[in-house]
Amino acid sequence: MRTATRTGKKARGKAANGGQADSVFALDEVDEQIIAALRKNGRIANRDIARDMGLNEATVRGRLRRLEDANMVRVVAMRDLSAMGFGYLAPVGIQVKGRPASAVGADIAALERVITVNVAIGTHDLEIQVVAGTLEEMQDLLTNVIAKIGGVERIFPSLALKVFKYNPEWAPL
Repeated sequence: MRTATRTGKKARGKAANGGQADSVFALDEVDEQIIAALRKNGRIANRDIARDMGLNEATVRGRLRRLEDANMVRVVAMRDLSAMGFGYLAPVGIQVKGRPASAVGADIAALERVITVNVAIGTHDLEIQVVAGTLEEMQDLLTNVIAKIGGVERIFPSLALKVFKYNPEWAPL
C-alpha cells in the first residue's frame, strides 16, 4: 500500500487514468486511520472500518475512493517471504559492461528469485535484491545464474543477517 504523506500535509494525487496530478488535498486523521486499518487487514470491510471509527460507511467509502482515485493508496496482496521458505535475502550491487544497464536489468528482472531491480548511479550500475531458501541456492543463483548474464561485469553481494526494517506498505515508484 502506498501512503503519500503524513497527517496534515498536502498531497498531490495523480489522476485515476495515470495522468498528471489533478487534485490537491490534505490527509487528515480520518484518512490516516482508514489507511492504518487497511494496513492491519487489507480485507476489512468498509462497514467494519466505519463501525470501529464511529463513522458512516458512506464516509469511509467516499474517502477511500478519493484516496484510490488520487493513487495515494492501493490495496494489494503481498507474499510473506519467510512463510514461502525464503530464509535468505541478499542485496547485490552489479557493475555492467558491454551492454546498457537497463538491458541487463531487464534480463535479471525476469529471474524468479529476484525481487527488486534498480538502475543506479554510483559504484554499481544495478542494485538488486534476491531471495533463496538456502545458502547453497543463493550461491548458485549468484555465481551460476546472475554472474553469467551477458553484460554482468562484477557482482557485489551482501547477506542480510538481520532485517531491522522492511516496510512493505510503500509501493515501488
